[in-house]
Amino acid sequence: RMIFVQMEALTGWPAKDEWDFEFLGTSNHPFIKANYPHHEGIWGWGGVADQSIMMIRNIRRSMVEYHDILWDIGYAKTWEDASLNLQNLYSEAPPIEDFWAWRDMRVMEECHWYGWFIDYW
Repeated sequence: RMIFVQMEALTGWPAKDEWDFEFLGTSNHPFIKANYPHHEGIWGWGGVADQSIMMIRNIRRSMVEYHDILWDIGYAKTWEDASLNLQNLYSEAPPIEDFWAWRDMRVMEECHWYGWFIDYW
C-alpha cells in the first residue's frame, strides 16, 4: 500500500487494488496494486501491464502475512477450495504455533519463490 498511496499523492490519479475488479469491474486506472505474478496465482493482464514499480518487503514479514492468508483459506490448493473460505480472510489471527510449524516446513521453498518473484521483475 505504500507505493499505492505515494503514486496517488504524486500524480493526483487514483490507484486501484486488484481485488476491486471483482466489485467495480474493469476500468482504466493507471496504477494497480497487485501481488502477481505469484507461483500459485494467475497472470490475467496479458501484455497490457508492461511497466512496474516494485517494493521489496522483508521476507520475514511477507512470510507471516502469506501464511496468515493460507491459514484463513484452510491451506486450499485450488481456487474452488479457496473460494469456499473467502469469508474467513482477515477475520482472525492464526495461532503462532501454526505459523512456526508451516515456516519450519516451508522456509527454503518460500525463499526460493521470493527470489523467483524478484528475478521475474
